[in-house]
Amino acid sequence: MVEKFSWGCYFYGHHATFGVWILMKLSLKTAEGQGQLSSLHMHANSSTDFYGETDNFEKQIVKHMIVPFSVLELHLTTKEHVYGAFVVHLLGINRIRSVMQRLKVNLQKPAENEEGCLPHCSCDSPNWKSQTISLTSLEEVEITGFDGEDHEFDLLKLILRCAPILKRIILKLSQEAWESNDRCAKIYDILRVYSSVECSIYLSSGLIHGSQNCTST
Repeated sequence: MVEKFSWGCYFYGHHATFGVWILMKLSLKTAEGQGQLSSLHMHANSSTDFYGETDNFEKQIVKHMIVPFSVLELHLTTKEHVYGAFVVHLLGINRIRSVMQRLKVNLQKPAENEEGCLPHCSCDSPNWKSQTISLTSLEEVEITGFDGEDHEFDLLKLILRCAPILKRIILKLSQEAWESNDRCAKIYDILRVYSSVECSIYLSSGLIHGSQNCTST
């Protein structure tokens, strides 16, 4: 039995793609100490001028799952692209959704002078928002760089709906979302429906906005 394992695999060009998303790196690390969960780290960048097939993307991920893990950590460079459909596709992979106890999503935007998402971009589709995924092991979700856009709320609601034993959600807001009373109020309105879930809201830099049971006001 392998007790400690750590590796990283880099992808170049358009070797593994999902729509506008290009897989850049996969790494898998076993727990270093007692009580720590082994984790699968995935780095992906979006492209403004490329649309690829999905089959090879999933194959590349699955074939590298050579030891058990409990944490899925996503590092996404969005370029303003909608990322919900991409994340839902990953969560729907059987070998991910059946074991994942924690989900961490780290959102990064490129420099302001880079071109963002174009109108009618293929990164978004109406189908993913109504999907049902059996996230029976998921206990904690953490999203860093949450902007409070409509598609992000759709993803948040999907996760809450599909994770029956979810215990905690941590949202680390972008500066724009942090300064918007409407977006913060919408977050609390959504989370308040799920009374068993503890929710903590921070600025991405660490300043706390709120930490409370979602039934509180």
